[in-house]
Amino acid sequence: MEKRDEYPLFLGVDVGTTNVRSFIFNSSGEVLGQSFRGLTIHRPKPEMAEEDVEEIWRATLETMRDSLKMSKVPAGDVAMVSFSAQMHGVSMIGRDGKPLTRLLTWLDLRATEQCERLGRLLGSYEIYSRTGGPPLFIYPPAKILWFKEKMPEKFKKCHKLLSAKDYVMYRMFGEPYLDRSVASGSQLLNIHELRWDETILESLGIDPDKLPTLRDEMEVVGEIPSEISKYTGLRRGTPVIIGASDAALSNIGLGAVEEGIAAVNLGSSGAIRVLSDRPLIDKDRRARFFCYYAAQGRWLPGGAINNAGIVLRWFRDVFGEPEVMEASKRGVDPYEVITEKAAGVKPGSEGLVMVPFLAGERFPVRDPKAKGLLFGLTLAHGKAHFIRAIMEGVIYTLRWIMKIMEEQGLTIEEIRIGGGGARSSLWRQIAADVLGKTVVHTKVEEASALGAAMLAAIRLGIYKDLGEASREMVKTASLHEPDPEAHRRYTTVFNLYKGLYEALRGFYEEL
Repeated sequence: MEKRDEYPLFLGVDVGTTNVRSFIFNSSGEVLGQSFRGLTIHRPKPEMAEEDVEEIWRATLETMRDSLKMSKVPAGDVAMVSFSAQMHGVSMIGRDGKPLTRLLTWLDLRATEQCERLGRLLGSYEIYSRTGGPPLFIYPPAKILWFKEKMPEKFKKCHKLLSAKDYVMYRMFGEPYLDRSVASGSQLLNIHELRWDETILESLGIDPDKLPTLRDEMEVVGEIPSEISKYTGLRRGTPVIIGASDAALSNIGLGAVEEGIAAVNLGSSGAIRVLSDRPLIDKDRRARFFCYYAAQGRWLPGGAINNAGIVLRWFRDVFGEPEVMEASKRGVDPYEVITEKAAGVKPGSEGLVMVPFLAGERFPVRDPKAKGLLFGLTLAHGKAHFIRAIMEGVIYTLRWIMKIMEEQGLTIEEIRIGGGGARSSLWRQIAADVLGKTVVHTKVEEASALGAAMLAAIRLGIYKDLGEASREMVKTASLHEPDPEAHRRYTTVFNLYKGLYEALRGFYEEL
């Protein structure tokens, strides 16, 4: 292939759950400018997790502005803007365009009762088979019922039910556009027909006019208006495509677009996902993984887990004061010191097994009452064993999901890994050894923003499809091959880990 010039440039904006990130990329996938803004998750009560949609909007504009400023490139060189965004959130917006509520994120637990009632009303598997979303409190239908029951006066005034991205589009263009990719994570979209599901809407008693306007992921939904141009420095008239979900674009930005390649995310939460050319749901009717729409005629079967980096952060906060102090003296990240200790422990943590369900668990068990378990503890174990057992336990959960997906006929030969936890070479090697797959770490950590830029490059005709864009824009940083002996040891412990959860599941209710 002929060498391409680094221009045109693309602005990829990722409206996430914990922060908003914007990046200027060239057509080789190199980062020329970047900006981050953290988002406040409001927790007035333990079961609540809300975000201010106006804060999301401000953070979006600020990071767009600052990434362009940092890049020092002429605004006219940015050929297109593309968006990635979080899924599962919902807020009520009044007819005047002002928020009636904050955004209820996927972390919000209040709608558990409504979720169970909805499952009884329609049938849990019926909901799952239509929408790809298993019966879980994280999805908007249960939250909408909660709005109706707990905030009836505000619900009467509700003009639109919007998530983070469609609110940003609403503020930018005056119309709440939403791609089918993010919409498929709402449990309101029929993943087979890629339109709002009438049966689900009827059961909720809501009109489709209350929902955002669906658009194709590659569609230009507008151009940067003059007031946005003045604030961000972007050229007025720069085209904007709506992009896709952060989950789908993480796969794309990691280069996990071909058959046989899965993407693993190791952030505060975690996930394993593949791209498929057809919708795929659990044939055993147990809804042990989701299936969303991704983009360009591809679907996204996979499973997300609550307990990944958040468990290691809990360990740092509760037990890690010496490591935090050491890190401060050395001028390094505390997690570097913490994982260094674990590196001295053999695979399998010398018989210490961690079932890391400190925050309940989504997939594959869908058990909000699940608890953490440390099994096999002896006087010979120390802090380093505990750390390694946590890291191994997180990957066991991902292996459990992976094995279920393989049983459904999916082929997984290689893993592309991203997220903050993937900075750890040890955790990447544990992933390779537990999963028994080659693990590839890519150079651009913020894969969802890169994935958004890749869609823009395809839309402009720079690349013909996801495969070509991946080959040209995704660069490998390191590669980890599984150690056969470690994999055999981990397989034995993995089976024990599953057996421990199943044996103790009945006790969680009593706690």
